[in-house]
Amino acid sequence: MTAATRSPSVVRRTCRRVGLDRNPMRRREDRLQLAVAATLTLLFLIIAPLLSISVGGRIYQTEDRIAQAQAAQLHQVDATVLEVGKAPLYAPITPARVQWRDAQGATHTSDYQATGVLKAGATVRIWLDGAGRVSEPPSSTRAFSKALVITTGLVFAIMVCFGCGYALLRRGLDRRRARLWEAEWATVERMWGNHGTRPDQA
Repeated sequence: MTAATRSPSVVRRTCRRVGLDRNPMRRREDRLQLAVAATLTLLFLIIAPLLSISVGGRIYQTEDRIAQAQAAQLHQVDATVLEVGKAPLYAPITPARVQWRDAQGATHTSDYQATGVLKAGATVRIWLDGAGRVSEPPSSTRAFSKALVITTGLVFAIMVCFGCGYALLRRGLDRRRARLWEAEWATVERMWGNHGTRPDQA
Protein backbone atom coordinates (compact mmCIF):
# COMPACT_ATOMS: atom_id res chain seq x y z
CA MET A 1 0.00 0.00 0.00
CA THR A 2 1.44 3.35 -1.05
CA ALA A 3 1.45 6.53 1.00
CA ALA A 4 -1.15 8.06 -1.33
CA THR A 5 -3.66 5.29 -0.64
CA ARG A 6 -2.79 4.99 3.03
CA SER A 7 -3.30 8.70 3.75
CA PRO A 8 -7.05 8.84 2.87
CA SER A 9 -7.57 5.70 4.92
CA VAL A 10 -5.96 7.33 7.93
CA VAL A 11 -8.10 10.43 7.43
CA ARG A 12 -11.28 8.36 7.23
CA ARG A 13 -10.40 6.41 10.38
CA THR A 14 -9.65 9.63 12.23
CA CYS A 15 -12.95 11.20 11.13
CA ARG A 16 -14.82 8.08 12.18
CA ARG A 17 -13.22 8.05 15.62
CA VAL A 18 -14.01 11.69 16.33
CA GLY A 19 -17.53 11.40 14.90
CA LEU A 20 -17.11 13.47 11.73
CA ASP A 21 -18.24 10.74 9.36
CA ARG A 22 -21.79 10.32 8.03
CA ASN A 23 -22.57 7.16 9.91
CA PRO A 24 -26.39 6.88 10.14
CA MET A 25 -26.00 4.86 13.35
CA ARG A 26 -24.78 7.89 15.26
CA ARG A 27 -27.32 9.24 17.71
CA ARG A 28 -28.23 12.78 18.57
CA GLU A 29 -26.29 12.27 21.83
CA ASP A 30 -23.15 11.47 19.85
CA ARG A 31 -23.47 14.64 17.80
CA LEU A 32 -24.15 16.68 20.94
CA GLN A 33 -21.06 15.27 22.64
CA LEU A 34 -18.93 16.07 19.60
CA ALA A 35 -20.32 19.61 19.38
CA VAL A 36 -19.66 20.28 23.08
CA ALA A 37 -16.12 18.88 22.84
CA ALA A 38 -15.36 21.04 19.80
CA THR A 39 -16.87 24.12 21.46
CA LEU A 40 -14.93 23.65 24.70
CA THR A 41 -11.70 23.07 22.79
CA LEU A 42 -12.22 26.21 20.72
CA LEU A 43 -13.09 28.26 23.81
CA PHE A 44 -10.00 27.03 25.62
CA LEU A 45 -7.76 27.86 22.64
CA ILE A 46 -9.22 31.38 22.64
CA ILE A 47 -9.37 32.02 26.38
CA ALA A 48 -5.93 30.66 27.31
CA PRO A 49 -3.88 33.09 25.15
CA LEU A 50 -6.12 36.06 26.00
CA LEU A 51 -5.85 35.27 29.70
CA SER A 52 -2.09 34.91 29.47
CA ILE A 53 -1.73 38.26 27.73
CA SER A 54 -4.18 40.28 29.83
CA VAL A 55 -3.83 38.88 33.34
CA GLY A 56 -0.20 37.84 32.96
CA GLY A 57 0.72 41.23 31.51
CA ARG A 58 -0.93 43.13 34.34
CA ILE A 59 0.73 41.00 37.00
CA TYR A 60 4.11 41.43 35.34
CA GLN A 61 3.74 45.21 35.13
CA THR A 62 2.65 45.46 38.78
CA GLU A 63 5.45 43.25 40.07
CA ASP A 64 8.01 45.02 37.88
CA ARG A 65 7.02 48.40 39.34
CA ILE A 66 7.33 46.99 42.87
CA ALA A 67 10.77 45.54 42.05
CA GLN A 68 11.95 48.85 40.62
CA ALA A 69 10.72 50.71 43.70
CA GLN A 70 12.53 48.28 45.98
CA ALA A 71 15.70 48.46 43.89
CA ALA A 72 15.65 52.27 44.13
CA GLN A 73 15.96 51.97 47.92
CA LEU A 74 19.08 49.79 47.68
CA HIS A 75 22.69 50.57 46.84
CA GLN A 76 25.85 48.54 46.36
CA VAL A 77 29.20 48.72 48.15
CA ASP A 78 32.42 46.72 48.03
CA ALA A 79 32.97 44.53 51.08
CA THR A 80 35.88 42.39 52.21
CA VAL A 81 35.30 38.78 53.22
CA LEU A 82 36.64 38.27 56.75
CA GLU A 83 35.80 34.60 57.17
CA VAL A 84 33.86 31.89 55.37
CA GLY A 85 31.62 29.36 57.06
CA LYS A 86 30.66 25.84 55.99
CA ALA A 87 27.99 25.65 53.32
CA PRO A 88 24.90 23.63 54.35
CA LEU A 89 23.98 20.53 52.36
CA TYR A 90 20.35 21.59 51.82
CA ALA A 91 21.04 24.97 50.16
CA PRO A 92 23.58 26.22 47.56
CA ILE A 93 24.77 29.13 49.70
CA THR A 94 28.03 30.02 51.43
CA PRO A 95 27.75 31.87 54.77
CA ALA A 96 30.42 34.48 55.33
CA ARG A 97 31.38 37.47 57.47
CA VAL A 98 32.02 40.67 55.54
CA GLN A 99 33.23 44.17 56.36
CA TRP A 100 32.83 47.47 54.50
CA ARG A 101 33.08 51.22 54.97
CA ASP A 102 30.22 53.65 54.42
CA ALA A 103 30.39 57.06 52.78
CA GLN A 104 31.44 58.64 56.09
CA GLY A 105 34.30 56.17 56.51
CA ALA A 106 32.72 54.18 59.33
CA THR A 107 33.43 50.44 59.35
CA HIS A 108 30.56 47.94 59.41
CA THR A 109 30.56 44.17 59.78
CA SER A 110 27.70 41.81 59.03
CA ASP A 111 26.80 38.29 58.01
CA TYR A 112 26.47 37.63 54.31
CA GLN A 113 25.24 34.70 52.24
CA ALA A 114 26.73 34.17 48.82
CA THR A 115 25.57 31.85 46.08
CA GLY A 116 29.10 31.12 44.91
CA VAL A 117 32.44 30.08 46.38
CA LEU A 118 34.11 32.67 48.63
CA LYS A 119 37.58 32.96 50.11
CA ALA A 120 38.74 35.02 53.05
CA GLY A 121 40.23 38.31 51.87
CA ALA A 122 38.20 38.43 48.65
CA THR A 123 36.14 41.48 47.69
CA VAL A 124 32.43 41.10 46.99
CA ARG A 125 29.69 43.48 45.94
CA ILE A 126 26.86 43.55 48.47
CA TRP A 127 23.50 45.30 48.54
CA LEU A 128 22.50 47.58 51.42
CA ASP A 129 19.10 49.03 52.25
CA GLY A 130 18.39 52.60 53.34
CA ALA A 131 19.34 51.75 56.93
CA GLY A 132 22.70 50.32 55.89
CA ARG A 133 21.75 46.67 56.48
CA VAL A 134 22.77 43.87 54.13
CA SER A 135 19.85 43.05 51.86
CA GLU A 136 18.96 40.59 49.15
CA PRO A 137 19.79 41.83 45.64
CA PRO A 138 16.80 42.97 43.56
CA SER A 139 15.42 40.12 41.49
CA SER A 140 15.26 40.53 37.72
CA THR A 141 13.06 37.47 37.24
CA ARG A 142 10.55 37.80 40.08
CA ALA A 143 7.96 39.70 38.02
CA PHE A 144 8.09 37.21 35.15
CA SER A 145 8.09 34.19 37.46
CA LYS A 146 5.07 35.37 39.45
CA ALA A 147 3.14 36.25 36.30
CA LEU A 148 3.97 32.85 34.81
CA VAL A 149 2.94 30.91 37.93
CA ILE A 150 -0.38 32.74 38.39
CA THR A 151 -1.27 32.61 34.70
CA THR A 152 -0.41 28.92 34.48
CA GLY A 153 -2.59 28.24 37.51
CA LEU A 154 -5.54 30.10 35.99
CA VAL A 155 -5.19 28.32 32.64
CA PHE A 156 -4.96 24.97 34.41
CA ALA A 157 -8.06 25.79 36.49
CA ILE A 158 -10.01 26.61 33.33
CA MET A 159 -8.82 23.39 31.70
CA VAL A 160 -9.94 21.39 34.75
CA CYS A 161 -13.36 23.09 34.76
CA PHE A 162 -13.85 22.40 31.07
CA GLY A 163 -12.65 18.82 31.48
CA CYS A 164 -14.95 18.15 34.44
CA GLY A 165 -17.90 19.68 32.63
CA TYR A 166 -17.25 17.55 29.57
CA ALA A 167 -16.81 14.42 31.70
CA LEU A 168 -20.13 15.02 33.46
CA LEU A 169 -21.86 15.61 30.15
CA ARG A 170 -20.36 12.46 28.66
CA ARG A 171 -21.36 10.44 31.70
CA GLY A 172 -24.96 11.62 31.37
CA LEU A 173 -24.99 10.93 27.64
CA ASP A 174 -23.52 7.45 28.19
CA ARG A 175 -26.37 6.66 30.59
CA ARG A 176 -28.91 7.93 28.07
CA ARG A 177 -27.30 5.90 25.27
CA ALA A 178 -27.41 2.80 27.45
CA ARG A 179 -31.13 3.33 28.16
CA LEU A 180 -31.85 3.85 24.46
CA TRP A 181 -29.83 0.72 23.62
CA GLU A 182 -31.85 -1.33 26.08
CA ALA A 183 -35.15 0.09 24.81
CA GLU A 184 -34.27 -0.57 21.17
CA TRP A 185 -33.24 -4.16 21.84
CA ALA A 186 -36.39 -4.73 23.85
CA THR A 187 -38.36 -3.59 20.81
CA VAL A 188 -36.36 -5.89 18.53
CA GLU A 189 -36.90 -8.84 20.86
CA ARG A 190 -40.66 -8.25 20.86
CA MET A 191 -40.69 -8.04 17.08
CA TRP A 192 -38.44 -11.07 16.46
CA GLY A 193 -39.43 -13.18 19.42
CA ASN A 194 -36.77 -15.74 20.22
CA HIS A 195 -35.02 -15.26 16.87
CA GLY A 196 -33.36 -12.05 17.95
CA THR A 197 -30.05 -12.39 19.81
CA ARG A 198 -28.40 -9.41 21.40
CA PRO A 199 -24.71 -8.97 20.62
CA ASP A 200 -23.84 -8.85 24.32
CA GLN A 201 -25.67 -12.16 24.89
CA ALA A 202 -24.23 -14.05 21.90
